Amino acid sequence: MTSTQIDLSSGLPASREETVRTCPDVPGWTENLLFTPYDPVNDVGMWLHLGTVADMWEMWEDRVLIALPEDQGVLSMWAYHRTAPEHQPAGSNLAFRCERPFTKWRITFDGFCVKSSYEAMRSGLVTDGPKAHVRLDLDVAGLTPVWDAESGPAIASGAGMAEQSWAREHYEQLTRVTGEMRIDGEPIRFDGGGWRDHSRGPRGADTLTDWGGHVIVGGVMPSGRAFGLCRYWARDGRVTLEGSYVVEDGALRHVQVDEIPSPAELSRDGERFTVAFDGGAPLTGKVCSSLWLSMADGLPYGVLEPARAYTVSWAEVTWGDETGHVYIERSNLSGR
Repeated sequence: MTSTQIDLSSGLPASREETVRTCPDVPGWTENLLFTPYDPVNDVGMWLHLGTVADMWEMWEDRVLIALPEDQGVLSMWAYHRTAPEHQPAGSNLAFRCERPFTKWRITFDGFCVKSSYEAMRSGLVTDGPKAHVRLDLDVAGLTPVWDAESGPAIASGAGMAEQSWAREHYEQLTRVTGEMRIDGEPIRFDGGGWRDHSRGPRGADTLTDWGGHVIVGGVMPSGRAFGLCRYWARDGRVTLEGSYVVEDGALRHVQVDEIPSPAELSRDGERFTVAFDGGAPLTGKVCSSLWLSMADGLPYGVLEPARAYTVSWAEVTWGDETGHVYIERSNLSGR
């Protein structure tokens, strides 16, 4: 069965793929879109984010992080732009285009990125320095039905999206991303798996007040079988949002989260972890590449202090007799 024969919307209206044109009368309200593709052959991962600025609705923030092979380091860019409505969602250099809701997107980027080593990013905040001209032209194909954070079974300890400080609406999807990237004119053919999300709701200055931590993991195996899971908790360790799903033969079903990875190590690669859900045998994983942001005002790139590290990784995972690659994202302000 192909993606065109499957309802990838999970019942959500096509309008959820659009950006809102009029800001709701809610303090700190924002809209955020994220794509995180990884090409395991080239060992290139990307964290590509577009979002509106809280309480400054007309301003869009574009953020680009590109993890290259270890000896080539990291590329990063961060900018703000008053984007005309007809060009949204986009910033000064980065643009996302929905060509078919829940099925096909296009990513373009043309700008300059700071070049840093992994060690510099792991041990401090990224500073200005030499830059590379980067161009991206990527096609995104939806592989699985979207998982809507409000559609999963409720948990006794938390109120789900209604209790989150970073959004009130959130859905995510696993994808395939293909196309070309150019670094200082040198072309690289990109072919990998990806994870994307779209969130709306308050994300103001108090977002981190009760943030304890989170884990996100998801990916598609070579057979097309896929999974995703998340857990968010408050400073006291109470789980406020949790969900997990498995996709088989194009059908998404909700499952129970049994085990999540431990807090992230501050290492680029090599970290091992396990994931378990639905009472099944654990999946084993090994991190291939990582990037770091800091849980602080503005989320600066790099590690301000280890306890506030927001770690973005891509990993190889073994699930039964299959091996594939997943996106994994973690924070742990509560130290649990």
